Amino acid sequence: MTDQEIIQAFHVMWDAFPEPVTITQRSREMIAVNTKAAELGLAPGIKCSSIGKPEDHRGCLCTKAIDTKKAIAVTYKGPSSEDLYGYWIPIPERPEWVIHFGVGRMPVYEPLKR
Repeated sequence: MTDQEIIQAFHVMWDAFPEPVTITQRSREMIAVNTKAAELGLAPGIKCSSIGKPEDHRGCLCTKAIDTKKAIAVTYKGPSSEDLYGYWIPIPERPEWVIHFGVGRMPVYEPLKR
C-alpha cells in the first residue's frame, strides 16, 4: 500500500469515530487526523507532543508500539478522575506509523442518526 492508500483507508475507517484519532509517526508528527481531531484543531504536520502541556505526553507509548510492532493500550485517570483509555496500534505496511487514539474524554456520545 502507498502512503496515500493508507491515509485513505484511515479516513474510511475512522472519520465517523466520535473521538479524535490520528496516524502519528515516530517523530510525533501527525500524518492524518480524523474528522473529530480536525474539529479540535489537530492537523497533519503538527507534532502531537506540542499540544497541551508537556506532562500530558509523559506516558506516550508511540515508540514502544513501533519498536515492538504490537498494539498497546493503557488506562489512566482524566482531569475529573474519570477512567480514560489510550491506544497505539502499529500499521504493519508503514513501520514508523501508529494509529493513536483515546476513549472516554467525551462524556456523552451523540446518537447515530439513521
